[in-house]
Amino acid sequence: MDPLSHLIDTDTIQVEVTIRLGRTRRTVAQLSALRPDDVLILDQAIEDGVEICVGDKVIARGELTGDGSNGDRLCVRVLGATGAP
Repeated sequence: MDPLSHLIDTDTIQVEVTIRLGRTRRTVAQLSALRPDDVLILDQAIEDGVEICVGDKVIARGELTGDGSNGDRLCVRVLGATGAP
């Protein structure tokens, strides 16, 4: 049992989780010139997966997947945690 669990009700604390696919750098002029169907090349390959973040901290790695429904909702399968908390 976590020694702090009796002090903090972690069941009610919510945090925003962000999924990072990759990065690219563009000038403001390049961004303002973007049009439908333009493609931005990211700095990593599809097989590199995604970063699962809370704030700016990467807490885990994952891979993109579908939820198996006809709606094809985009999901992330957690592959493993990164580093120490």
